[in-house]
Amino acid sequence: MTHLISTARIPDNKLAQEATDILKEHGTPLLFNHSLRVYLFAAEFGRQASKRFDPELLYVSAVFHDLGLVKRFSSQTERFEVDGANAARQFLGSHCSAHHSRRYAIHGT
Repeated sequence: MTHLISTARIPDNKLAQEATDILKEHGTPLLFNHSLRVYLFAAEFGRQASKRFDPELLYVSAVFHDLGLVKRFSSQTERFEVDGANAARQFLGSHCSAHHSRRYAIHGT
C-alpha cells in the first residue's frame, strides 16, 4: 500500500537551483540532505497549519540555514546561525531587491 506523506515540491527555478548549487559546492552530502528535509518538513507544517508562504524563499532559507557551519561562510565573530543568515542575505541581495533580501534573511543577534 502506498501512502502520500506530503504534497511539498522542491522549487525548480533559477533562484532555487543557484542556492542548491552553492550548498552542493560548499556543503557536504549530510548538510545537503538535512537542508532538503528542513524544507520538506517546514513546507508540510505550513500546509497542515494553513499558512501562506513562498515556497521559493522557504527553500532558500532552508538551504542557507546551516551554511554558517561551513568554513567558507563561517566568521570568527558570529554564531553559525547568524553566519548562515548573513550568507542568505548576501545571496538574496544579489537576486532580489534590497527590501526583500532584508525581509527574508532576518536573524537574531
